[in-house]
Amino acid sequence: MASKRRFVQLTLILVGFLIIFFTYFFNVGKKQTLKEVKKEEIFQEESIEEGINKFENVEYEGIDNGGNRFVIGSKYAQFEKERPEVIHMEEINCTFFFKDKTILTIIADTGIFNNITNDMNFSDNVRMDYLENVLFSDRALFNNYENQLLVAGNIKGEGPQTNLEADELDFDLNTKNLKISMYSDEKVNIKTKF
Repeated sequence: MASKRRFVQLTLILVGFLIIFFTYFFNVGKKQTLKEVKKEEIFQEESIEEGINKFENVEYEGIDNGGNRFVIGSKYAQFEKERPEVIHMEEINCTFFFKDKTILTIIADTGIFNNITNDMNFSDNVRMDYLENVLFSDRALFNNYENQLLVAGNIKGEGPQTNLEADELDFDLNTKNLKISMYSDEKVNIKTKF
């Protein structure tokens, strides 16, 4: 009888060890597998964004080719590590402070700023304010080398004495000359109040 009791005790102890052994090693194996899967998912997310730096609330200041000071900022910005000078921006606000004490403000949903050449490309819901005039367009491009602002796409302008509709405007910021164009044979629509 003592041998039966010993046999039952040894069997129970052995079963207990086996339960602990399989429970511990089986769960550890699962945890390691889950950790490996999570690491793999994180690596895949990082590889999608690999090579891209993202920032919030950025601002750049500079002097354009005509000697005018500007400040360009955005709520969100990113650049690729291979081309760090090309900044892709969202929710942009740019201000030019001209030497004649006038100010041009440009607001756009998206755009690109080259922090080496100071060229700027604004797109999506572009709004420009200059003196008492407001201009809306699809896009605008500031070429720093030529000190030129090219505005294009569904241009509508309002001011105290003028309303304007055109396809393209070409501002020479050095001479303050403006060239107005239409892509089609239609005439430029300008209404002036005297």
